[in-house]
Amino acid sequence: MKFIQFILLFLVYNHLQSQTCILKFSGKVSDPHENSGLEFANLYIEETGRYAQTDSTGFYLFENLCPGAYHLIINHLGCEAKKVFFYLNKDSVGNFELEHHEHFLQTVTVQSHRGNSASQTQNTINANEISRLAGSSLSQIVQQIAGVSSTKNGSTISKPVIHGMSGNRIGILNNGIVLAGQQWGTDHAPEIDPFASDNITVIKGVDALAYGGNNLGGLVLLEHGKIGKDPHLHSHNLFSYQTNGNQIALSTRIEQSKKKFDWRITGGYKISGDHKTPSYFLTNTGSREYTGSILIIKDLSSTKNFKQFFSIYHTELGILRGAHIGNLTDLKAAIGRDTPFFTKDNFSYTISSPYQKVSHYFYKGTHQWQSGKKYTEWTYSAQLNHRREYDVRRGSLSETPALNLLMQSYFIELKQKREIGKQNLFFGIQQKFNYNFNQPGTGIFPLIPDYWLNNSGTFFQWSYQLSNTLFEFGSRYDFNLFSVKSFVSRVPLIEKAKNHVFHNSSFATGIKQKLFTGWTARLNAGYTARSPEVNELYSSGLHQAVAGIEEGNPNLNKEFSIKGIITNTFNLREDLIFETSIYSQRINDYIYLEPQNEYRLTIRGAFPVYKYNQTDATIYGVDALGRFEFYTHWQWLGQISYIKMRDVVNHQSLVNTPPVQLFSSLKFQQKKIPAFGYLSAEINTRYLFRRSDIRDDQDFMPTPDGYLLLGAELTSDFSIRHHNFKCALRCENLLNTTYRDYLNRLRYFATEQGRNVSISLKFEL
Repeated sequence: MKFIQFILLFLVYNHLQSQTCILKFSGKVSDPHENSGLEFANLYIEETGRYAQTDSTGFYLFENLCPGAYHLIINHLGCEAKKVFFYLNKDSVGNFELEHHEHFLQTVTVQSHRGNSASQTQNTINANEISRLAGSSLSQIVQQIAGVSSTKNGSTISKPVIHGMSGNRIGILNNGIVLAGQQWGTDHAPEIDPFASDNITVIKGVDALAYGGNNLGGLVLLEHGKIGKDPHLHSHNLFSYQTNGNQIALSTRIEQSKKKFDWRITGGYKISGDHKTPSYFLTNTGSREYTGSILIIKDLSSTKNFKQFFSIYHTELGILRGAHIGNLTDLKAAIGRDTPFFTKDNFSYTISSPYQKVSHYFYKGTHQWQSGKKYTEWTYSAQLNHRREYDVRRGSLSETPALNLLMQSYFIELKQKREIGKQNLFFGIQQKFNYNFNQPGTGIFPLIPDYWLNNSGTFFQWSYQLSNTLFEFGSRYDFNLFSVKSFVSRVPLIEKAKNHVFHNSSFATGIKQKLFTGWTARLNAGYTARSPEVNELYSSGLHQAVAGIEEGNPNLNKEFSIKGIITNTFNLREDLIFETSIYSQRINDYIYLEPQNEYRLTIRGAFPVYKYNQTDATIYGVDALGRFEFYTHWQWLGQISYIKMRDVVNHQSLVNTPPVQLFSSLKFQQKKIPAFGYLSAEINTRYLFRRSDIRDDQDFMPTPDGYLLLGAELTSDFSIRHHNFKCALRCENLLNTTYRDYLNRLRYFATEQGRNVSISLKFEL
């Protein structure tokens, strides 16, 4: 009997021993840019409440853990916190990377991992920086980057400008697909929610061959991050409020990893009322915005997956009432006027004519599979864009849109990447079909005619790594067929089908060289052709939102561009970084919208006249930035963007060129503040020079004077019951300066908005 008792006790002892918490979890936390460990990173396991801290090599160790499932939170000063889920049933190793330079370069942005391995000049804005700018437009976010500005149409509509190029010359990609909207107008903001994205990348060079379209000036890529392999439901939430316009914005993201698939749902809502200059309200400049998306990822095997993505975007945008004038006398009086006509004394959320309604529906399906060193992707997408613009009209016609356009876009692509030794090949074929037509019943002659676009393209890229030098080359060919129902006569209405055929070839090459320790040079050069767009060929009439009459030219030729850009990055020390980009571009047959010395009276009011013209142009400029950290907690940032655009045929500067601008900021940051984890305070200045090289007779009013804007910001990270919070308090135009922005099409009628204080709060559940 005693022997049996001994055996039972022995088995129980061994069972208890097997449940003893003796497992180890260790690894390294590193900075991917420096390829070095991060010291003093804090790691926290939610289920056990235990902490660990990395040593000077970035190493950490948890001991005596039980088998089970855990959530690990990793924090480091100057980094965005990372949360990961893992199972532990034996001693394991987990290595993690944190973007250590995100806070340091927050107003400069960081180069992405992809950018570090390529010769092209590109910058990425990460999720942390995007949430800090909650409530801002896509253009306001990307203009944090040197060399990027924005062209505006009032307070709520803006589009990015990269090295002087904007509109159709800038490709905006949603999840790898070119956004197919009515992007031909300055008043047509991109139909996309930037806060549903985890990364926004700006490519300034000519290396955009894989993406197609007329991307003569660069690209803006909005990408969603991966869904973590966490079986629990998690949400990311963002709230913001802005005093100018009383804007409220909310967005949320919910995601989960299931056994059979991973899913994510996002939603957003934004409302704002009349914005205010230092001395008056900008009447009828409110907006509404509703957004949502669904992402489903199904892993068919370890090397194959299937993704489905759908998004919806709807917005209503008020247009400054004082920009729509009834007669020529009042129009001339309105330009440059201190206070616009029709200005009301009180704030209002009401949106009335003139205004816009835009709805955009986006679907993308992707099949991806990996076979050894060969990666293949099959993509198809469909987009529907519905734009309605409401003019100031009499009686019941006020509810009838003056412009009613519906665009359908379909895209299909097959592409493959191959790794052969030190060489990488990337090639693919694409087919796109757009159909844009005017909806009947507006009672107004349409601004642009109906048209079909058939685009077939193919591309090829090659790269080769030789020691410290990377060589790249790429080419692309596009066949574009525009089939347009042009207007031969308005009364009676006679249409005639006309085809425009363009064969566009593009080439790009680049070299990246690590010259010395801390010094990296990139050279990127290329040749690109761009076909004229339908608005440049056939615009005819009032472009309502920009309060101007625009006239196209059906005889325009395609543009030919040669551009070179040299970028030097000096990481002199961990606390001292300097970067410059010098670029030069020649465009033959450059198409631009030229103000005419003419005002025209129509039944819809009196408006200035613009025409699309062509000339040969040269563009050159410099972007430079520097960062210096001193006395442990202090950081200085400086940035300059200089650009010159010349019409070499008429020997004059081109209109609508971004002004030269300077930016500087001084920041104090502290890791440990009572009740806070991280706290920083910043003051910054931005100065924009007057575009004095534009003659007064080239525009309807002289270019605005230069101006100085002062800003301040306070940010903090903290945790409550293991939930992370990020809070930012910002003030723009702190001195409530009165000024006009040269790149704002409504600068003729009003000044810019005054002081704006905003607060944003991001938290995870």
